[in-house]
Formats: sequence, C-alpha cells, structure tokens
Amino acid sequence: MAGQKAIYLMLAALLLKGCGIADEERADESSVSVITQHTTVTTAATMPETEPLTEYLYPDAIAEMPAESLLQPEQIDPAVTTDYFSAMPLSDEIFARMNGVSFHENPNITRDSLRYLRVLHYDPAGEIRTGEMICNQLIASDLLAIFQKLYEAQYPIGRMVLVDDYAADDGASMAANNTSCFNYRVIAGSTTLSVHAKGLAVDINPQFNPYVTFNAEGTANIEPENGRAYANRENFFPMKIDHDDLCYQLFTEHGFTWGGDWNSPKDYQHFEWNADT
Repeated sequence: MAGQKAIYLMLAALLLKGCGIADEERADESSVSVITQHTTVTTAATMPETEPLTEYLYPDAIAEMPAESLLQPEQIDPAVTTDYFSAMPLSDEIFARMNGVSFHENPNITRDSLRYLRVLHYDPAGEIRTGEMICNQLIASDLLAIFQKLYEAQYPIGRMVLVDDYAADDGASMAANNTSCFNYRVIAGSTTLSVHAKGLAVDINPQFNPYVTFNAEGTANIEPENGRAYANRENFFPMKIDHDDLCYQLFTEHGFTWGGDWNSPKDYQHFEWNADT
C-alpha cells in the first residue's frame, strides 16, 4: 500500500507540474500579445502624419515669367504676398519693347520717371496670372497696394500686359480687355495729350467698361466696339465698375478720379490720379 501511495503522489506531482508549465507558457504568450498590441497602438498614435511638400516659387522667379503666365495657388507663399508685387526702373530689355511704340522722346515724360510693375491677378476663370504695367513713379506704390488688394479679393482682371503687345494701339488693347496704364498718345478724337501719356491713368477691364462719347445728334459712340453690350450701366454683368465696386473704392481711396463720374465722355474703364489729393 505504501508503495502504491508513493506512486500516486509522484503521478500527482507530475500532473501539477505540467499544469504549472502550461500556465507559465500561456502567461508568457499573453504577455507577448499584450506587449505587441500595446506597441502597435503606441506607434500608430505617435507616428506623425506626412503631408505633401509644397515648393513655393520665389518672387524673383515669377518676375522672370512672361506676363499672363498661369500659376497655381500652392506656388504662392501667403506669408510674403507683398513680395510678389514690385516696381522697378525700366530695364534695357523693357525699354526696348516700348521705345518707338508706346514711348516716344518728348518734353513731358522721361524714361527715368516711369516704373515697371509686376503683379499677380485673377483672371475671369478664377486662375492666377502674372501681370505687368508701366506707370509714373508717382503712383507706383499706390498701384501696387491697389492690385494686391484686388488679388486678395480674387477680383477678376481680363489680362494685364503692356500696350506694346498691341503696337500701342489703344483700340486693339481695349478690345482685348487689356488693363493698362502708360501710353504716350493723345485723347481719342482730339489733339490733347492723354493723362495716359504721363503714366497717371489706368484703364481697367475696358471691354466691360467702355469709353462712351456722344455726337451732336446724341448718338453714342462706344469704344471698343465689342464693349457695346456693356454701355448700358443699368444691366448687371461681371467686371462692371460702379460705385459699389471694389475697384472703384480702392482707386478713389488712393486719390484717383473715375471717368464714369464724368458727364461727357463717360469713361467707365478710366481712373486718373489727382495730383492735388
């Protein structure tokens, strides 16, 4: 009996030891599982999200692009928007484009009195474009401030290139809805020098804001011809300048008068600087 009892005790001990080993193994597996799960969760929670890198175009690089170049919003650094709006003396390259075209030797304005502007603007399709303009140095800082505000408001401007691209033909520039400033010329239908000849007047979106004169019979003459549909200022249409328009508000705040306020002619595209303000 004693021998059998010893055998039973030995078998019981072995069974208990086996159960202990299994429990330890299960405990180890559970620990590994818990550690693994914890590590995975921690890694997912702390891993930084990756964002696509944005490469802004430097203002100098954009200034080298031809006017009317298309830009994407992510190419413009919003922290330095002002740097994309610049005024500089006329380089030899720019003056070569103008000399004998929009510029002629004269006693009223010199090359040194003019400035070449580079700006950004939105076109009617809502795309960002580069723009260029020649103006008198007296109004260069005002125009940069105005066009930056128009850009920030996404105000549409058809195009903004030098009138020299149209051989300084004001009619062709207007028909192309080109916004411009300097052009050494006389007022249409007269021998009087235009304020544009001194670089002190700006025409904005001229197709949609035409130049309207009246003959002796009261018949309206409208320039450009493709702006005839926009001569009736009672109608609503895009790019129309009136007293509620941001363009009107900005230019008048900077001391410009609006041709749309004249009795005759009605020059709805035209803002000229008043030196007395």
